[in-house]
Amino acid sequence: MKKIIILFVTMVSICTLLSSCGDRAGTKEKSSDTGKVFDASEGTESSNTSSGHGELRLLGSPYGECACITENGYYYMTTEMVELTDGSYGCHLMYMDFETGREIYLCSTAGCKHDSPDCPAVFLNDDFPAYSTRIFVLHDNLYILSREYDDDGTMEIFGDEYTEVETKPAALYCAKLDGTERKKIYTFDPELTLEDKVFGDDNGIYIVTKKLSKDKTQSQTYTTSSEQKLMYLDLDSLSMKEVCSLAFDDNISWSVIGCGGNTFVLSGTDFGRELSQEEMWDDDVYRDLWLNASMVYAVLDTDNGTLREIYRQSNQYYNSRQVLGDSLYVSSSENENIEAYDLGTGEKKTLCSLPQNCIMGTFENTLYCQEWDLSKPTFYFINTETGNITSTPLVNKCNGWPIEFRGETTKDVLFIYDYDATAHGDGSYEIYRNKHALISKEDLFEGRGNYREIEMIGAGF
Repeated sequence: MKKIIILFVTMVSICTLLSSCGDRAGTKEKSSDTGKVFDASEGTESSNTSSGHGELRLLGSPYGECACITENGYYYMTTEMVELTDGSYGCHLMYMDFETGREIYLCSTAGCKHDSPDCPAVFLNDDFPAYSTRIFVLHDNLYILSREYDDDGTMEIFGDEYTEVETKPAALYCAKLDGTERKKIYTFDPELTLEDKVFGDDNGIYIVTKKLSKDKTQSQTYTTSSEQKLMYLDLDSLSMKEVCSLAFDDNISWSVIGCGGNTFVLSGTDFGRELSQEEMWDDDVYRDLWLNASMVYAVLDTDNGTLREIYRQSNQYYNSRQVLGDSLYVSSSENENIEAYDLGTGEKKTLCSLPQNCIMGTFENTLYCQEWDLSKPTFYFINTETGNITSTPLVNKCNGWPIEFRGETTKDVLFIYDYDATAHGDGSYEIYRNKHALISKEDLFEGRGNYREIEMIGAGF
């Protein structure tokens, strides 16, 4: 449950400090809190699906943001609400052009002030919720998936006057790469909630849908889900079909964490039995149950809707995992190894051993890692083909925090190298702008600070 994960598994939030939208909107604090599960962003592209529709890959940002990267530039949606000329509120779609090294509003209208709903770069907040909207590029089109926040597994505390807020159904929009000709092409069933990851192949997109329900007890409201399914939307016919159910009658709540080889990779927590509502929402009880549970990883056969377990980790230790290519890479604070499990055969091999084996993310054929307590900003890079290990001394210029990765092209990595910020004097900062730059993978992996700054006009992301 998200409430419990936030309380007891804070290593997740430490990891996503490098990538979550909300942490950069205001105050940042350096933290050394630790938890039990480390779920960083999943890998980038993978190979074919059993549907025969071509390459299966994660669409949008692998960091879970309202952003995406191409070989030519970086798209991101701002999260601050600005008042428009008609009194409504909206956010902007920004674009960093890698050739010119400049950031622009995604608008080519001469003389536009980007303060009207008519501007191609303006997205009304009523139609495109901040933080939860997703954007991605496919077949030289820009897609915007408008969706509400998925509050499955959360607990809310309100007074007696609490009333449920009406939400809009998720919708998919399509536009040209310059932001023009934006139009809604599909509206989802209003009873369905979409999870945040979007996968795609040559013909369409894969999403996970479910139904949410609210359970009210006095002033508390619990959100739970049911009928979780993997769905496929064909972008040519605009028809959606069920691929398979993600309910397997095993008392495990599964999540799709990535794709590799010819399949999806799922993870879930195995408590050994079904938990009662009282156990799930009692913090102390849940913590004890969590520590004695296991994190399980499995591959999904979309042809027959079955799972094949490939690995499990004890929650007694801090754990991390990443899907990259045809392998699942896992590590634990129990030892210094990084293990690789072949998604097809399940064969295990030790990639390397190093003390800083907390896997934070991936680049092409490379894992990047840090120390488990995140007490030092150094990143370590492990080539998954050779096992070679390098590191970088690069840190954020403003305060010495770790640099923040935003995406990769064939040769380069986009990252945040500096902030415009005000120090509060207690280790936290008010961040006004994230400054971005490109660096070649070779220079990054070898620790050379030869990067090219992006000329910013917005707050960055």
